[in-house]
Amino acid sequence: MRKDELTDMIEQSLGAAPEFRLQEGFAQRVTASVIRQEQWKTDLQEYFYLTAIVFGLIALLTGVYYLVDKDLLFRTLNFFVANWVVVGFLVLTLNFILFADKVLLRLLFSRRRQTN
Repeated sequence: MRKDELTDMIEQSLGAAPEFRLQEGFAQRVTASVIRQEQWKTDLQEYFYLTAIVFGLIALLTGVYYLVDKDLLFRTLNFFVANWVVVGFLVLTLNFILFADKVLLRLLFSRRRQTN
């Protein structure tokens, strides 16, 4: 294809009216959708980072107690094993509260802000 043929095609394309028409507010809806998806990814990432930090601190504390006082660590582990249902329920509840605070509430309020 020669350069003048390409130039003629571009001029014809830009000079003609488009065959379709976008709805009003299309760009705002697309932008809001992209922002919502990026916010969701960011919120989930922050939640996972906080969860990893909490588990890391627990592991570090466990290691320190193992070095300082093994008897206390074994008594604590025996307590957790004996009451695994209550401890598991407490861990799941706290995890859900953290997830709801860092992810779900932000998603809810960002959608509510967009509709107003």
